[in-house]
Amino acid sequence: RRLLELHVVKMVALYTVWVALEEVSVMNFLLVLLWALAMPYCRFRHMASCLSTVWTCIIIVCKMLYQLEVVDPHEYFSNCTQPLPNGTNLTPEELGNSTLYRGPVDPANWFGIRKGFPNWGYVKNHLQVLLLLVFEAVVYRRQQYHRKRHQLVAPVTETVFEDISREHLDLGLVSCAKYFINYFYYKF
Repeated sequence: RRLLELHVVKMVALYTVWVALEEVSVMNFLLVLLWALAMPYCRFRHMASCLSTVWTCIIIVCKMLYQLEVVDPHEYFSNCTQPLPNGTNLTPEELGNSTLYRGPVDPANWFGIRKGFPNWGYVKNHLQVLLLLVFEAVVYRRQQYHRKRHQLVAPVTETVFEDISREHLDLGLVSCAKYFINYFYYKF
């Protein structure tokens, strides 16, 4: 239980950043920023988790609302297929190979919102992030409940074995293994 409590936040951060890298957008940038600040600063982790939950819900709702028939991207897209003659110094061959000048550009794509995808595949990654955030909250609540029920004090350090320190390193193989489980990340 303690091992899961220590590492669930790292799983959430890693998967959230992975989803943001899979689907690069302005909306996902906030998730990367939150977890980039939360990992080195322990006090910011709970707030990052709460803000990530709210922001992931906002992303899912925005993506689903954009799929409605009322939203027509053709009303506001930018047509850059025919640049002005003096507007660019690109050759006609470079214009043909450019992604910008191939067809109409939907500005919502910059925010990670697209039209015409199957709904499940479109929001699946963000739903998984949301489920992982819920799992994280359940793990922390369960540990709080367990400590309160058994009248235990929350550990001061982020270690698996609280009673193992540097003095226990040379006492035997078992205590040496416990020490390295606690501090392997910090020492090596």
